[in-house]
Amino acid sequence: MVELPERGKINAWNQFVHALSAREARFLFLMDSDIIIHRRETLWNMLRALEEDAEAHIAVDRPCKNILFKPRKTIWDRLSLAASRLTSSAEAQLCGQLYCIRAEIARNIYLPKDLAACEDGFIKTLVCTDFLTQPSTTRRIRLAEGAEHTFEPYVSPAAIVKNQKRQIMGQTIVHVVVDGYLRTCPRSKRERLAETLQEKDRTDPSWLKRLIQQHLRQTRFWWRLYPGLCGVGFQRLTRLELRERLTCFPAALAGSSLALLSGLLAFGALKSGCTDYWPQPRREAATAAKLKF
Repeated sequence: MVELPERGKINAWNQFVHALSAREARFLFLMDSDIIIHRRETLWNMLRALEEDAEAHIAVDRPCKNILFKPRKTIWDRLSLAASRLTSSAEAQLCGQLYCIRAEIARNIYLPKDLAACEDGFIKTLVCTDFLTQPSTTRRIRLAEGAEHTFEPYVSPAAIVKNQKRQIMGQTIVHVVVDGYLRTCPRSKRERLAETLQEKDRTDPSWLKRLIQQHLRQTRFWWRLYPGLCGVGFQRLTRLELRERLTCFPAALAGSSLALLSGLLAFGALKSGCTDYWPQPRREAATAAKLKF
């Protein structure tokens, strides 16, 4: 297991998976350094989920915002929780804060050095498509029962906008790498994906930034940085029951509006050549105890 720092996560992930982890390990746990595991059996249940399901390559737990446990919730808290409900309505959700992955799968993944964020979305795409060789299947990601962790969400409007800007930058880069580069590579290179991307970073360090700039010239408008940038919240509403749709509609509307604003900011940052954007909003997460038993 390794705890990944918030900044420098891409390099830390590559170092742990490809250099530091024991070669005989069958499973690898990766977790952020600022979460609290509040169920004693969480890690065990995640490991057992992979041992019992040969089709699954990644086991995840259920992420819980700490505001869920507040006795009195503000309107912003309720909007934030409704947004989480929208996110969790989609199948095969991979939260990069904590997951367990089969070691042989992880070692065939290399994260490009200029990937700004959304490494979990990149990993999910590769795992669910068997490294872009098969149609996507949700069976590759398994939600472990009785496994949960708590994290502190961004709650101030400024922090939310900055975090969403970073996420949109990351999702744009994932789109560029996956759909603009990897899908055009020969199958043999996709099957040896870690080797392919590591060699690309080594021999042509600016390859990804060039692809990003080419994508921006072709895209022209910020709301088209990647498919579904603005409407994903409303798409997820359709997966909910009618009562939940009504409850989550304000969050879907706010999320789409936020995506337009943050997308414009992300577009400007990427156009200027920035891929290492990392805001530092004030957070009060309890980090003294990472495991709370």
